[in-house]
Amino acid sequence: MAEPWNINIHYDGKLDKCVPPQASSVLEVGCGDGFLAARLSRRVPRVVAVDVDEPVLQRAKQRFPAAPVAWRHGDILAMEGMGTFDAVVSNATLHHLPDTRGALACLRGLLMPGGTLALVTFARPGWRHLPWALTTLVLRGIAIRLRGKWEHSAPTVWPPRFTVAQLTRDVRAELPGARVSLLPLGRVFIYWQAD
Repeated sequence: MAEPWNINIHYDGKLDKCVPPQASSVLEVGCGDGFLAARLSRRVPRVVAVDVDEPVLQRAKQRFPAAPVAWRHGDILAMEGMGTFDAVVSNATLHHLPDTRGALACLRGLLMPGGTLALVTFARPGWRHLPWALTTLVLRGIAIRLRGKWEHSAPTVWPPRFTVAQLTRDVRAELPGARVSLLPLGRVFIYWQAD
């Protein structure tokens, strides 16, 4: 049986590569069905996966019962005592959070000095990024036609509250020196190293 595939799962690989080989701890925010957390747990000794949706979190635990992941239910913006991590990753979650700058500041605060923050998210294109949006529409269609599309069980938020330009401004304000790039399958990638 083929492994489940969708665009979010596709970009789990990109986030996995952002976690340094020597990392001993990683936090996944908005773990959803658990694919990325389970993947990271094969090489990172301490993986904590957080999701606000209890039924989705329970399905992740059932899907990966042997994965050494600390599954935590809660709102990352309100959770206390999380500690700090070598890396914080998140796939398709930032646009769910009500305050983008506040969320970025919260995630920044969960990093150890020298830690890595890597996020994949959605953003509306706006006029300036319309060519990218049209290209990604075609590429997504082709990818889904070739690979199929596994439907996740997590709630969706659409359309995203912010445009690419608004997101970029918020990232620059909260994560000085962060890299923001447009991905070919309609997502935005944010990468930042803490001092």
